[in-house]
Amino acid sequence: MKHAFDIYSEQTLSFKLAGQKKSEDFLVDCDIELLAKKCLSFAKKANALALIIFGAGDGSLAEKIAILKPQELRLIVCDLYPEEIQNIQKRKKFLDTTDNTHLIADTSIWAHFLLLLQYGFTSATSHLVLNPCIQGDSKKNHQNLQKLFSGCKNVLLPESKDNGIKISAGAILSPDEPDLDSFISSFPAWLEELVLVWDCSDDKEIPLISCDTGLKIVNICHRLNNDFGAQRNIMLDSCKGDWIIYLDADERFPEKQWEQLKKIASYKDCDGWYFPRMTLYPDADHCRMGYGLWPDLQLRFFRKSAKTKFLNKIHERLAGLEGQTGLLAEAPIKHITHLLKNRTEIEAKLASFNKATAGRFNHKLGSELPRVETSLLETKKNIPLPPVILPKIIF
Repeated sequence: MKHAFDIYSEQTLSFKLAGQKKSEDFLVDCDIELLAKKCLSFAKKANALALIIFGAGDGSLAEKIAILKPQELRLIVCDLYPEEIQNIQKRKKFLDTTDNTHLIADTSIWAHFLLLLQYGFTSATSHLVLNPCIQGDSKKNHQNLQKLFSGCKNVLLPESKDNGIKISAGAILSPDEPDLDSFISSFPAWLEELVLVWDCSDDKEIPLISCDTGLKIVNICHRLNNDFGAQRNIMLDSCKGDWIIYLDADERFPEKQWEQLKKIASYKDCDGWYFPRMTLYPDADHCRMGYGLWPDLQLRFFRKSAKTKFLNKIHERLAGLEGQTGLLAEAPIKHITHLLKNRTEIEAKLASFNKATAGRFNHKLGSELPRVETSLLETKKNIPLPPVILPKIIF
């Protein structure tokens, strides 16, 4: 039975996208036999359950370790250059020499990071090796991946939540968004408020919402005028809570994780939290992935202060957080735009994004992209996935 890593990588490698990163002349001469034996010796001394190599190089080191390693030791090769892996596979020289050997291939360090965490691999139980045969940008990028994986810190949340902390939710909406009843009813009633900033001139244009969850809703009318950052700042200024979570109309936060936010907000050493985002496509059982499409981290829950504000008219970015940031990997946002809208509607929205950038960006809807079953990227019940603080060096 194929491991999730191999299924994921097969999908990534089945596509060759324009603009992939290339790593030319990135190899140095190495004594592969000696290096492989040293790696295995260190892994044995550490009682490691897995040996993780960051950077495949030409595949020689991984291949030699795969041949020499004991069967019970799991070998995982993480590589950020799918195009190079595709070239290696043409020479039929790679990881098919033994069992318990896997490949993660993707351009996103976050995909590597989250896949390893979700399937129970940690730096404490693994021996980590930055491939000494690579150099240049390849070495730098794979080193950042290694630092991310080894430098994250598990968070022990307080057993009890601080009931004095108020949490507001917010969203910027268009009156013609589909399924608004479902969106608004997805927010729990215990929130301080739900602040909705509508792209309209007056409240007569706000659609009638039939759901009634008991949650206080604050409606604000303000024309978007192709400035998403300004619209977000109106939302931000109108939220009265100590902490704010915000979503878009085509996103759903996992129901079981709302209560977790109370404990997250009670953890005093972190000011902002990222969530993974899964874009469901073409149905609820499949998710887009590869080349940055997953985990598509979103900083959506943060401590409000006088310094926090959104920058940029489009692809707005939250600025002003002074403390650490963390990742709540077990709380993926479901991005359901392809389930709510047809292709024409999505392309019209992308056109509005292009207009907002005055031609600096050109958003297009691809006809086909890699995807896997949603269950492959969801958290596993038998694998603990605590919140983690992210190392600042990565940002």
